[in-house]
Amino acid sequence: MKKLIFLISFLVVSFISVAQVKKSVDTTQMCIPYDVVQKMLLELNDYDRLKELSKLDKKEIIELNNKIVLLEKTNNTWIEKDSLSNQIILQSEDKVKIYKQENENLNKEMKRLKTKNTLFNIISGAIIAPLTYLLILK
Repeated sequence: MKKLIFLISFLVVSFISVAQVKKSVDTTQMCIPYDVVQKMLLELNDYDRLKELSKLDKKEIIELNNKIVLLEKTNNTWIEKDSLSNQIILQSEDKVKIYKQENENLNKEMKRLKTKNTLFNIISGAIIAPLTYLLILK
């Protein structure tokens, strides 16, 4: 029995070792169909092109971010100038109000002086006319 098992195992091992003969593999020949390889190459080319576009897009994004920062600085400058202009306008409006008040005060003072001058002229005329009459008649 042992001999029989030994013989069977020897035969199985020998058949297995003969069955696993190495075939020489030629790596220079293509095993993939030409259409599939052509599509693969086109896909790889597209991938390479997209990688380059991605690099360009990244550069463009960086440039756009720089432009945004510059525009924000410019906008802030314009806002500051606008606020300064508003302050100058408010100060000018205050000056105009002061000038208007001074003008009104001067107009009131001028009316008062005109009235005073008119009264002074009337009174002086009333005094001078009789004195002149007295001097001429005496």
